[in-house]
Amino acid sequence: MPSTTFFNLPEEKRKKLLNAARAEFARVPFDEASINQIVHQAGISRGSFYMYFTDKEDLFRHLLHTYMEQLVNLLSLLLKQEGGDLFAAFSALFSTFLTLRNDPDILQFQTILQKNSGVQQGTLLRCVGHPRLSPQLVEQIDRTKLAAQTEEELDDLFLILLSVTGPSLCAALSHPEPQSVERRFYSQLSLLRHGLEAHRHTNS
Repeated sequence: MPSTTFFNLPEEKRKKLLNAARAEFARVPFDEASINQIVHQAGISRGSFYMYFTDKEDLFRHLLHTYMEQLVNLLSLLLKQEGGDLFAAFSALFSTFLTLRNDPDILQFQTILQKNSGVQQGTLLRCVGHPRLSPQLVEQIDRTKLAAQTEEELDDLFLILLSVTGPSLCAALSHPEPQSVERRFYSQLSLLRHGLEAHRHTNS
């Protein structure tokens, strides 16, 4: 994680460094990204960079965590709008991102994911870590709408929903006509909501 020195920087200087990092990670894959390019665009020295971050992976991890925080904040808002329905909130999340598909920040994040698709089992996965259901979201979920009740079950369900939503969203955002991807995503969401096992009826 960033050092205290980084968080003590003026907001404008922090934003400039993070914007330079996003631009570099969107330009080339993680392994090819250049710290020299980042510090040049940010207008800082290489020595200053290492006062803020341990290395390039530390910076990349921080960027991914900032994206995750934005996702959690949006999900929190959607959960309120959907009356605590977690599945409805993920459905609304998908729709919201599709609506914003031409937003520059969304396009940049999409590019970062595409550039790094080849390292998902390595560096990218280590950087993301294990996304957990934050207390902020747990408090807003209506558990009467779910079979999952324990904290561990809710955490697993959140991870499953992220695993389904993430790839589908990336595919939809990069597709010129995302309707087919959208339909399949909602079908997958419906399967998860209603269960995969066939209901068996027995004669009494």
